[in-house]
Amino acid sequence: MDEKKRIAFLCQPYHRGGVTHWMANAAIEYAKIGFDVYFMTLEPEQTFYSGVGRETMLQLLSKTDTGIHIIKTKVGRSFEFGTHDYCTFIYKQLFLKVPIGTPVILSDDSMVWGAANSLSGSYPCIGVLHSDHSDYYDLAVKYKNEISILACVSERINKKISEKLGEAYLNKIYTIPCGINLPSPNNSDPRKQGVLQLIYIGRLTNLAKRPGDLVKISRLLVDKGVDFYLTIIGDGEEKNNLEKKFVEERLSKYVKFCGWLSGSDIHTYLNESDILLLTSDFEGLPIVMMEALATGCGFVGTRVSGVEDYENVPQAEDCYMVYNVGDIEEAVNKIIYIAGIPEGVRKNAARAIAEANFSLPVCVEKYNKAIASLPLQSYINPGISLPASKRFYSQAVSFVRHIKLKFFKKRI
Repeated sequence: MDEKKRIAFLCQPYHRGGVTHWMANAAIEYAKIGFDVYFMTLEPEQTFYSGVGRETMLQLLSKTDTGIHIIKTKVGRSFEFGTHDYCTFIYKQLFLKVPIGTPVILSDDSMVWGAANSLSGSYPCIGVLHSDHSDYYDLAVKYKNEISILACVSERINKKISEKLGEAYLNKIYTIPCGINLPSPNNSDPRKQGVLQLIYIGRLTNLAKRPGDLVKISRLLVDKGVDFYLTIIGDGEEKNNLEKKFVEERLSKYVKFCGWLSGSDIHTYLNESDILLLTSDFEGLPIVMMEALATGCGFVGTRVSGVEDYENVPQAEDCYMVYNVGDIEEAVNKIIYIAGIPEGVRKNAARAIAEANFSLPVCVEKYNKAIASLPLQSYINPGISLPASKRFYSQAVSFVRHIKLKFFKKRI
């Protein structure tokens, strides 16, 4: 790498939650500290079927005057329904406007990683393993020779991929938690009427999230005489069933379902809450956990990837407790313990954990150290091509896929 500071990001077209939002925030942070930042993404000519109700990355980045170099190309149904080879080729074309040798951080998309695969001689690419899930490990194993750095958001992910790849690849594996924009410290008044304010934020789906445990936790809290109120923010296929379970257990007066809310509304609720609950079977590094701690909210969650890493940091005993998945008794005991910590002590401890581990400057510094460790090498001009036969085949496939989807939607 030459002395000019540069960084690039390659991302799918739509904002898909914490991972893509982190990429936008990280790009903005890099621009703030004086890097030339290139953000490569796609501009849908019409809303993708999979993008209904979602912001594009371009819309997300347009909200801030960032000074970032936006590199984009328009795509339509031929991309949305195209073959892997064709879509990968479209992503590859974006690289042509990025200076050779610029480190590129990749989003969690197999076609994005596939595009980086054939360009490893032109750009050092950084794959981020955002979750303790087989899809991420499969990508890392498949592209282990082409990806220059594998950034794991937790120690558990680092350990697992290190075991899968072996000793020869350990020098390219790092643990780097995602960063967030820390809000101003929460100086709001103490909770009213002494009622313990609990909050859950996330998808209401049985896959990974275990929302039914919220009913069990609430039941045991009532049985133990704890005066509490639980706010549930989120939606999913289990929402109606979860509401029924609270009614059946005669717990309705202790809970409020809010559905999905805007970021500012979520921040308001976190400021008014004492403890965030997380009941998941698995995670990567929960963004909502970081956001809660940054507001001074305490945390009680399952011992999973990205959560277990912080149960023993110095400030944890005053704000942060972890329990084994499904162990309701342990969860409730730890909720009661955190509830007994003086509010000012809890807030200060939670904020300290967030500042030390999850701020964007801390995150970016760790990425820079990893990039600085890369050996010096000469990078070559990228060669990008796709045979006409593969283009025609992709167009035919995309046409058929689109027709099938339109017909299916008419049937329902």
